[in-house]
Amino acid sequence: MIAIRALTVAAGLALAGISIAQADTALTGAWKMTVGQTACTLTLSADSTGAGGTAAAGPECPGGLLAIGQWKTVGASLQLLSPSGNLVALLKPKGDAYEGTRIEDGRKVALSR
Repeated sequence: MIAIRALTVAAGLALAGISIAQADTALTGAWKMTVGQTACTLTLSADSTGAGGTAAAGPECPGGLLAIGQWKTVGASLQLLSPSGNLVALLKPKGDAYEGTRIEDGRKVALSR
């Protein structure tokens, strides 16, 4: 009886982990990133965990936005990070998009498809 319970709990945790990884990999691909009135492309690629990875700003992105090199999810939030791991922007889901602020100056940041 104890073995069955342990197996049931283990299977539930494994399935929960799979569903979380699949949900986070839905973040990968090209996004339109808007900071104030400026828009450019940000491409997210997942690492092996599916809860983060690399971020590449398009060449049309101005100065500070080119500093984004990583991303990761923390709960429902999406963090955009510099290549060294410093927080650049913190975004929350809003429908099929993400909105938040840039840490440096508090400007509004949005990601949409």
